[in-house]
Amino acid sequence: MDWGNANVETITKDQGTVTAITGNLHLEGSVKTTKLKLTWLPDSCELVNLTLIEFGDLFKEGFDYPPFGVNECTRKEVLAFGDSNMKHLKRGDVVQLQRKGYFICDVPYDTVLRCFID
Repeated sequence: MDWGNANVETITKDQGTVTAITGNLHLEGSVKTTKLKLTWLPDSCELVNLTLIEFGDLFKEGFDYPPFGVNECTRKEVLAFGDSNMKHLKRGDVVQLQRKGYFICDVPYDTVLRCFID
């Protein structure tokens, strides 16, 4: 996280699945001006599967009241992986996921269901 930027040189794929990425570390680069950002976790059997639920604006820009300015779909679900320490979160715990934002644990970890609500 604290190393700075890296420039991706090549991406190797096997039947559409990324198997390797080659790049060069660019310490002089600014994280503020970098367009595409990536965060990764180690390939471990202890990673936690997450469902991140985010809600957008209820009303469309320029409309202050329903029924004209209501957004049809404000809910967005994204599948993600989390660090193994996330298994210890309890309902109501607040966690910051880097480059995603703050989330509230809605359902504690179990082997079947994982859910976070922003």
